[in-house]
Amino acid sequence: MERQSMNTVSSIAWIVVAALLAPTAIVAQFPTAAPAPAPIKAAVFPPFQEATLANGLHLLVVHNDKQPVVAVSLSFPAGSVYDPAGKSGVADILAGLLTKGAGKRSAEEISAAIEGVGGSLGAGASSDFLTVRSEVLANNAKLAFELIADAAIRPTLPETEIELLRKQTLSALQLEQGQPASIAGHAFLRGLFGDQPYGRYADPKSVNAITRDDLVAFQKARLRPSGALLVVAGSLSFAQAQALAKTAFAGWTGTAAAVAATKPPVPRTALEVVLVHRPGSVQSNIVVGNLTWPPTDSRSYAARIANKILGGGANARLFMILREQKSWTYGAYSNLSSLRNAGYFQATSEVRTEVTDSALVEMLAQLKRIGAEAVPTLEFDQAKNAMTGTFPLSIETAGQVAAQVANAKLLGLPADYVQTYRKKLSAVTASQMQAAAKAAIRPGQALIVVVGDGAKIYEKLLAIGPVRIVSPDGTPLTAADLTIKAATLDLDLSKLKAGTDSFTIFVQGNPFGYQTSSFS
Repeated sequence: MERQSMNTVSSIAWIVVAALLAPTAIVAQFPTAAPAPAPIKAAVFPPFQEATLANGLHLLVVHNDKQPVVAVSLSFPAGSVYDPAGKSGVADILAGLLTKGAGKRSAEEISAAIEGVGGSLGAGASSDFLTVRSEVLANNAKLAFELIADAAIRPTLPETEIELLRKQTLSALQLEQGQPASIAGHAFLRGLFGDQPYGRYADPKSVNAITRDDLVAFQKARLRPSGALLVVAGSLSFAQAQALAKTAFAGWTGTAAAVAATKPPVPRTALEVVLVHRPGSVQSNIVVGNLTWPPTDSRSYAARIANKILGGGANARLFMILREQKSWTYGAYSNLSSLRNAGYFQATSEVRTEVTDSALVEMLAQLKRIGAEAVPTLEFDQAKNAMTGTFPLSIETAGQVAAQVANAKLLGLPADYVQTYRKKLSAVTASQMQAAAKAAIRPGQALIVVVGDGAKIYEKLLAIGPVRIVSPDGTPLTAADLTIKAATLDLDLSKLKAGTDSFTIFVQGNPFGYQTSSFS
């Protein structure tokens, strides 16, 4: 027993000595500087082949046998910008209905068919495009083509499904009306694009005005093969994809109806603040932004690096300053959006009401700084390396490849855009990034939307720029409307009559309590 105790004491002593010496050894081995980044390796991206079918449908195939999966997407110039006047929401509702009955299958039969093979089928509409997509195992590719063809060409659009989706859409819109972020987003696009289609959005009135005839007319006018893009990615050869497409889309002809050209939005020449008065708000939702350029502009690579540094994540400047340093918000971000014929920048944050003006001033300062001051080399390299390093993760699956290729093609980007993206991003210099930031991010000409309690923040916002006040639905207001006016309450006591009222509370069918009230 004594020897065992001695051994234990000796062991403890050695552990203590080792613990005391360990930090010195670890510090000596730990590097004091980050290693230099390795050269950019080309992202492995399979070549693709293109063809235009006899009916005008453009086919693009990205063949890759890495996995036995096939992703198919069919896109049309049929997004929300093509909605009929006064009926915003047609494209979105039509997209939601395309898989709710098509060809000879009901909604239930479509679900059973695609789920029975472990695949997926869906449709959605963006501002510019409407897309139907499916992803299946390669040996079920024929089914994917059949379902997409039925959805695009032969949707049944049952009245029951239309009314169900209408109710769901109206419920979602009702929820949005109570969400400051949604209110801010709508007000920003409305202020940025004005009467242009990009500035429109669905509301209860427009959704209620949509009829089945509107949906049928839109489908027949916009969902045509000529001008549409069919992308097939995965374990399917070009010949196989071509054969399946010819069979599935046989007899389908036509070109999408022409639409009247719209004037481009007028660039803003001065800063403007739009205050969306929301009485009682305990925080303010801020959106700051401006128009930029179409996606084909070569400065887009450099501008995206600038955006990454400014507000592209939790380690970007806006987040670190407004949240970590100032404790004004839970988060602050920025992004660049690309539309078919336009683009815009926006920075967003949600802050406490009492610091609304302070946060906005700081945001504007950071927006100016990114284009006015040279970015430190380490900060620039970290942002660029992060973007080039994570891009391959966005083209790992067949579905991701199909989405990336389709998006590039639909936006009119170069044929090799996806393959050369990392190389061109890596070639951007710090001076090019600064120049692009200065051109794309213009705080002195920004549209600023603030959703909050106008009675508490209006005077403070006036110190930043001219303020235009509106209600959440866009109705113009004046400064006088921000103050709740006292009014006399005219009660006719002669209308009150004696009576008794009562109620009983039941829990699982059993009486739990009751209350009786009387007035005499």
